[in-house]
Amino acid sequence: MTMKRWMKAGALLALVASFGLVASSELAKAEDEIILGYVAAATGELAPYGSVPGVQCMVDIINDQGGVLGGTKLKLLWRDMKSDPALAGTAAQELIDSGAVVLFGPPTDDTLIPAGMQALPHSIPVISVGSTQVQWPAAIPEIAYLTPYGDNAAASAAAHYAREQGLETAYLMISHDIGSYSIATPRFFGETFEHLGGKVLGEMNWNWGTTDYSPQVTEFAAMDPRPDVIFIAFIMPDGGVFARQMKAAGVEIPLMGTDGWDDPVFLEIAGKGAELVTFTTHGFPSEGTKLKWFYDECEARDFTIQNIFFGLGGESVEIVRHAIETAGSSDPAAINAEIKNIENLPVVTPGSITFKGYGGVPLKQMTMVTVRDGAFVPLTKILPDWVPAGDSEWVPKP
Repeated sequence: MTMKRWMKAGALLALVASFGLVASSELAKAEDEIILGYVAAATGELAPYGSVPGVQCMVDIINDQGGVLGGTKLKLLWRDMKSDPALAGTAAQELIDSGAVVLFGPPTDDTLIPAGMQALPHSIPVISVGSTQVQWPAAIPEIAYLTPYGDNAAASAAAHYAREQGLETAYLMISHDIGSYSIATPRFFGETFEHLGGKVLGEMNWNWGTTDYSPQVTEFAAMDPRPDVIFIAFIMPDGGVFARQMKAAGVEIPLMGTDGWDDPVFLEIAGKGAELVTFTTHGFPSEGTKLKWFYDECEARDFTIQNIFFGLGGESVEIVRHAIETAGSSDPAAINAEIKNIENLPVVTPGSITFKGYGGVPLKQMTMVTVRDGAFVPLTKILPDWVPAGDSEWVPKP
């Protein structure tokens, strides 16, 4: 689950600085750079759902294009909070002390909130690279943002797609081990599924870190009738293990979820079971897309593309660049105000992003992806016309 190592001259300096080997006071005083901080889950179980390399690559691209504000370079500093909420606040404060005017954040609400509490007194915006949890912007609405869509929108998109395929009944799998992601997201799916005329038959518990899902598989095998679809907010490797065991037992019920499945390691772990899965994600690097351009550009710069969260890392920097340029300033409060006003900004993963009128949970198009012949295959793009409110202002306009 550890993020792949990446080495590059500019990135190496950021790494050295992140461990305090370059004096933070000297960096903060530099007049020719604007410091961006990243409270990163660079190691630990959350590592696949953030991307220091994706952020660094876009910083490099922008700097090579002349920087911002007529020539000022961006500088990325990061601290590894090791997927531990207890370390997130400390990491954020260290970056703030080093002069960061924006913080990028880790992928769960319980790791973001401690960082946000440190940033709030300084009006420093905190933008999560990987979190889809709408509870994060609701917790600190003054400065909290998601780069991805919200879980309510992703689950709604999956439910719309399921009903379009004629699926009538659903079962939800719930876990209390991954914050609101694994509790609320399945219920958002269920709420939308029933709003669209389907029926949720029940809920089943699962625990993160399980290597044997035979009790759940056996229970589904014994159901008569079986549900048409099972929705689970999995992350890896658990999602791959469950899909493999369902396939091996001959319980070939379609499985649906969101971006926790969007990692190549899933294909390796699930084997043939991967073809049971369809999920909502942030985009797909088809030819001609900006995401494909970004991947190609970064690979040419010797970065390794791990998954879609690499693209979201680059997109997070695009949001900040736009806010700095529009504000004409690197003042945190000015940047924060401009992020709130972003409307139809072209970005890496979905085409465009809008924050204006939606709080910290952006309006974005989503992509449905399935697996065929051992590879991810895009199915359709979707912007659902009904989304459960949750704690978010994300409700599509007519």
